[in-house]
Amino acid sequence: MRIRALCLSHLCLGIIVGATHPLLSQLAFSPGSRLADSAYVAGKIRTVSDQDLFESLDLSIKGLSRVREAWRTGNSRQAYTAWGAYWNGKTQPRYLTQSYKLLNDTELLTGYEDYRQYIARNPDDRDSILSRANNILRNVIRTWGDSVIDFGPTVDFNREIGQSGKYGFHYWGWGHPLISASVLTGEKKYGEKFEELFNRWFEQRNYITRGFRELDVVFYELGLGARNRVFVEYYLLPEASRSVQTHERMLKNFLSAGRWLYELEKWEGYRSGNWQIVGASTLVQIALTFPELKESAEWLQVGLQRLDEHLRKDFFADGGHSERAPRNYTLLTYLSYRNMHYLLTRHGKEIPMLQAIHQTMGKTVDWWLAMMTPTGEVPALNDSHRGLFPVEVIRDGAQMFGKPDVYGVLRNLLNESVDPEGSLPPFLSRHMPASGFTVMRSDWTRQARYLSITYGPSAGFHTHADLLGIEIYAYGRALAVDAGLGLTYDDPLYRNWYQSTRAHNTLVVNGLNMNREKAVGEKVKWVSIPSLEYVSAEHHGYDSLGVTHCRTIVFVDREYWFVLDDVTTGAGPDTLSWYLHSPTRLQTYQRGFRSATAPGLLILPADEGFSFTKGHGMAASTSDLTPGKVEEINWIRLNRIAADRESAQFPVLLYPYPEVPPPVFVERESGSRFRVGRSTTSDVLWFSGGHGDEDGFETDALFVRIHSGGAVREATVLDGTFLKYHGRTLWRSGQMTSETGIAITGQ
Repeated sequence: MRIRALCLSHLCLGIIVGATHPLLSQLAFSPGSRLADSAYVAGKIRTVSDQDLFESLDLSIKGLSRVREAWRTGNSRQAYTAWGAYWNGKTQPRYLTQSYKLLNDTELLTGYEDYRQYIARNPDDRDSILSRANNILRNVIRTWGDSVIDFGPTVDFNREIGQSGKYGFHYWGWGHPLISASVLTGEKKYGEKFEELFNRWFEQRNYITRGFRELDVVFYELGLGARNRVFVEYYLLPEASRSVQTHERMLKNFLSAGRWLYELEKWEGYRSGNWQIVGASTLVQIALTFPELKESAEWLQVGLQRLDEHLRKDFFADGGHSERAPRNYTLLTYLSYRNMHYLLTRHGKEIPMLQAIHQTMGKTVDWWLAMMTPTGEVPALNDSHRGLFPVEVIRDGAQMFGKPDVYGVLRNLLNESVDPEGSLPPFLSRHMPASGFTVMRSDWTRQARYLSITYGPSAGFHTHADLLGIEIYAYGRALAVDAGLGLTYDDPLYRNWYQSTRAHNTLVVNGLNMNREKAVGEKVKWVSIPSLEYVSAEHHGYDSLGVTHCRTIVFVDREYWFVLDDVTTGAGPDTLSWYLHSPTRLQTYQRGFRSATAPGLLILPADEGFSFTKGHGMAASTSDLTPGKVEEINWIRLNRIAADRESAQFPVLLYPYPEVPPPVFVERESGSRFRVGRSTTSDVLWFSGGHGDEDGFETDALFVRIHSGGAVREATVLDGTFLKYHGRTLWRSGQMTSETGIAITGQ
């Protein structure tokens, strides 16, 4: 069974294809769902009569007596007028969305006064908000991504603005500046403009042509979820001058949205992915905002049930999110729960979910700290944009979920003045096998050496066709990066480039994309001591070719990395290509490459015999850190032809440097030993694999480093019980462990 559904991102919209799911599409529903009944959809959702609406209100509620009396006499206009008076006088939480630098992936719900204080600290945001809002007054709208359209005298909500862009336009995120400007200035013109546009949209909503056959632009989960959050915030504005027509249409809109989302969430069950979280969150929000609707109690129950399921099933134990996109979908889902925590608290709902959200989202904050690059960026992995981590989101997370380590990271990596100063995280490197990421980090400064590797399971459409891909930062600069994501999924390069295996820092076989759907990192191994860190994993993404790829990376003295790729081929010959993409300009050096400017990276193969190819490709920008920006960067490729059922290796030294390339060389000593030489010291890196017997040494260790400098010669053992030299025991342990500083004596 196949599904096509739209996914809400922060600046992008995607089409999910090929995920197995009981919901075939937004036009096919499970037995029992009233959404399968065209008469119900037409008469109870797409069009709501006055009688249906007032019968859906609990008119026995205190304060609605005038509404009840007006409706009892059949005067619907007077009844809507009475509702407007009731609504304007109702005591209830009032809030709006605070977006850091107007980025859609930073949406925090906050009260009016807290928002004004935030703007006082960020005056540039005020200027941007008022500029956007004043443009909307002239019908000049930033509809989706970076698309800005001048609609002229009248906004046409059925305008064709890109296949995915049309859906994004109907999310209504562009309307937030009008609400913000109203709260900041108190001027009525902004609320009045929102009211005008809402009424124009309401009149057109049932006549919008769809970009995808399976998906209605208005009545589908993400559209209803995203749009109605904006509508709620507008309707909470203290606007006493709203027309009777607007009150009528707002009520009918929320009733129809609640009914559609309720049927979907109730009958289609739990569905992994961000879209149901958005739909269920908005269903809860509508229920909390309109307890006067008789159906709201059921909406609240079902919405909270689905959110509880996603909280338990969608987040890994280490805090990562199942869609494995560090910025876009992790931020989206995190903020959905953060904002749900805010709403439940403001509405006085003391329920167990509050504590569950607190605990789970606190782990997500820790996960982000581990993934954050030394330059303060969120890595552009899978369907993620690159960009500086939004300061206000992480600061808010520290306050809401009790994470004082955030303050130290804000100070060190994002150059933020913080109070309190806070501590730094208790970890440098972090192994996170649950979500499928490992990070090697030298320290908590902007100059740190940093490498991330990804090996987790596929998350469907949002997963790119790579495994064991790496990113490297050092000395305040990005040195090797993933392609990430273009601005939106309408980017013509999205499928052919950004998602492709060759757009990532990994191994490609025969120029083909790996089969990522079922492939995952296997036999994952992690060992860490202060002077040496080791990570390895293998995958079978090229299983159809009979190819197995194992990548092992050692981080030596928190100074450099050595990457060893072992490839077992099938019925070859196979062309094996080792890719590295760098935003630095790469030039030939020794038998490899180096960055033309500093800080830079040495890329030195330990073997001769590779052919080299250089090229350019698009990637998430490291020079302009606005999410969604892309730039052309360099890539190099090491190539070799592997014969039938051959075991091939790519041993490569990755040595970052701050100013000038150091006098470093690398060579193979034997089948499993490599020497990295510097001016006065050298390291022999022995991938002994648990049964080593070479050059007089014997060990059962996973890995051994033999360091020589002057008269000193010593060994470091990872995961072993003994090390012998010419039959003489240098070190022994009663259990599998790691040890450093083992003096090498004897012959």
